[in-house]
Amino acid sequence: MDQDINESRETAAEGFGLQFKEATRANQASNDLFDETLTQFLGINRTDGRCLDLIDRRGRMSAGQLANDSGLTTGAVTAVIDRLEAAGYVLRTRDTLDRRKIWIELTDDMKAITRRIFGHYEKTGPMMLSRFTPDQLAAIMQFLEIGTFLQTEMAAALREHLDPRANTPATRLIQARAFERAVEANRTRLQAELNALLDRKR
Repeated sequence: MDQDINESRETAAEGFGLQFKEATRANQASNDLFDETLTQFLGINRTDGRCLDLIDRRGRMSAGQLANDSGLTTGAVTAVIDRLEAAGYVLRTRDTLDRRKIWIELTDDMKAITRRIFGHYEKTGPMMLSRFTPDQLAAIMQFLEIGTFLQTEMAAALREHLDPRANTPATRLIQARAFERAVEANRTRLQAELNALLDRKR
């Protein structure tokens, strides 16, 4: 009897795990679709769009901060800023205290575009959140924080295994295996950092 119950629970857990995986991938795909469509709407590429989002979230950034947060080289970031400035989406301003420091921030037009496109979340967000209990909301927040941490770590690890010479599926498979080994070797560290992150949020 106990064995049957345990097997039933394992089967249910596996079923939920598969549903959870598919729901997560569908959510990520929909986010990706929106991001791609938004950059098309703005007439910019995905890298420029990612940098624009970083600037929007921070309020203002230096070119060095943007390079660090985006993972781009300083030269690449300069080109991004030039393109976004030419498009009328960002501007360079001098720091009022340190005239040598240059800040990158959104133009008023870009702020207005952002408000009109994302403003509906201010209306639909509270309605969606009202369907969940405080404990459920806390669990959702924890899941999002875990996802953000892991995606950032995986992107950094994958970036370390980029090889311009790998231009076939076979050579990219070699890089994928190296990536897999590196992630496995760092699993204990990642788990410790994740636990520390979650403990700080309590």
